[in-house]
Amino acid sequence: MTLTQDITENDYPMQHAGEEIDEILIRAGKIHYGTVEHKMTGANALMRIPLGLTFTPKQVIATLRQTDIPTPYKTFCTHVSGSGKSYYLNVCMGANNGSTVNVPTGTYYVDYIAIE
Repeated sequence: MTLTQDITENDYPMQHAGEEIDEILIRAGKIHYGTVEHKMTGANALMRIPLGLTFTPKQVIATLRQTDIPTPYKTFCTHVSGSGKSYYLNVCMGANNGSTVNVPTGTYYVDYIAIE
């Protein structure tokens, strides 16, 4: 015996779930996302990667990635800062002994989500 159930527009639980999702999206405003590529040509204690936003965000979430082979000896510290339309992902690097070291050269990628 096979049971099937059609979901219709009158199915209250499904309709209610859709309304909740709509409300979340309305509160969030416009959601922008993207990837910024940054080439670090010289080792430095701080790397500032501009996100290139064209609006003033309410919230920015950013992650850093690199295509190098992972190593437990690289401890990156990231922080989003900025105001207006100028937002950056600031990256510094710490050694596993508590001291700071230079961010190594290489190509880095910032994946971000920004809410307008």
